[in-house]
Amino acid sequence: MKHVLIPAALALLAGCATSDDPAAGGFFNGVSGLAGGGYQARVDERQADVDSEQARAAALAAQQSSVAAQTASVGVQIDQLRDELTRLRIQIANQQAELRSSGVAIPASMVTRVNAVVNASPGGANDAERLANLQAAIANARALSADLARLSS
Repeated sequence: MKHVLIPAALALLAGCATSDDPAAGGFFNGVSGLAGGGYQARVDERQADVDSEQARAAALAAQQSSVAAQTASVGVQIDQLRDELTRLRIQIANQQAELRSSGVAIPASMVTRVNAVVNASPGGANDAERLANLQAAIANARALSADLARLSS
């Protein structure tokens, strides 16, 4: 009889619980949480939150890797454009020297453009601005080179 009475009393006392929250404390709440599965439900809920945050962290890490790859690619493009601008500057200097050695008069406005192209240092606050400014400087240098070529004709 004693063995039947103890579980029955525990079940009766567990029915008096007022909360499934283990933080609320108390013996009856603890028994109720264990017997009714409230604790396991809270553990499952917390695990789902952890799994969700881990998936979010993995997605953010993948996005960060993608951004890093794009940044590296833009860096390579910037280096290539700087190299191209340097080649164009050398070409313009050579064209100007050839025109002068041939006795061709270079208009003052064109000399001003040559100086502007040779001395320009395109930059920018970010990669997008640097790319745009380098592309504009290259377009100006190409146009100037074409104008110098027409003078030699």
